[in-house]
Amino acid sequence: MGSAFALACAFFWAFAVILFKKAGESFSPIALNIYKSVVAMVLIGMTMLVMGIPFFPDAAPRVWWLLILSGLFGVTLADIFYFSSLNHLGAGMVAVVECLYLPCVLVFSYILLGERMGFWGIIGSALVLCAILVGAVSLKDLTSGNFGRGQNMWGICAGVLAMMFVALGIVIAKDVLDQADVFWATFVRVTAGLVGLVPIVLCHPERMRFVRELKFSKAWLNAFPATVSGNYIALVLWLAGMKYTTASKAAVLNQMSTIFIFILATVWLKEKMTAQRLAAIFLAVTGAYLVIFN
Repeated sequence: MGSAFALACAFFWAFAVILFKKAGESFSPIALNIYKSVVAMVLIGMTMLVMGIPFFPDAAPRVWWLLILSGLFGVTLADIFYFSSLNHLGAGMVAVVECLYLPCVLVFSYILLGERMGFWGIIGSALVLCAILVGAVSLKDLTSGNFGRGQNMWGICAGVLAMMFVALGIVIAKDVLDQADVFWATFVRVTAGLVGLVPIVLCHPERMRFVRELKFSKAWLNAFPATVSGNYIALVLWLAGMKYTTASKAAVLNQMSTIFIFILATVWLKEKMTAQRLAAIFLAVTGAYLVIFN
């Protein structure tokens, strides 16, 4: 059951990424983060009401605080950087950067949970990093000295930060998932992520721009189904996969989103499928699997 949840999560997230890419043409990363967090919180809250799941269960304070911290890292910070990366790199290249999620999980698990990183884990992590460079940096950029100066470099850095925060968020919450209902845990994370956006928006010099972007428009035609798919269905499936199967098996199946995103980006967004990107995808997926099975 956990494996089925994890694989389904990969597909729904890939579908959401394509729609988020289109929505990013009208929304800034912060405005899009606010929008999808509000919609996801409402949808999950309604589901809890229908299913009779309590909003304030008898959970230990430690469970609450770890889920809240997980939401601040995995929703507030991770999604801002993720949407920024998506706007700069495109869905196809972001699929490669997403493969950094697995090495990040391994590193944080080693630091926070005491898990060991084997030889093949180190090799796999190196392959993922090589994949990012192969897919995002062209030979022309290197020879012309443009590497590190353009939007691609910021997109890569933002994507790396996003994966680090996502991995940190799930690792610190892993211990308490067995003690919490999946929908309730998701609701706490999303709510914490939304609350964490408040001071960022209030202190941002372009806060009125975010308000204008959130008004109803045609952009909602992409943003709403993307949120339903990625921040409601996929998010619940992601936590369910982590809860009902081993973290390693869930992570392997979650990584299939890389393949789904690349295919959908080529078919739907008409992003060019080059030999360079194919090599990057191959390196990234190979590295991801080596990390898991080390």
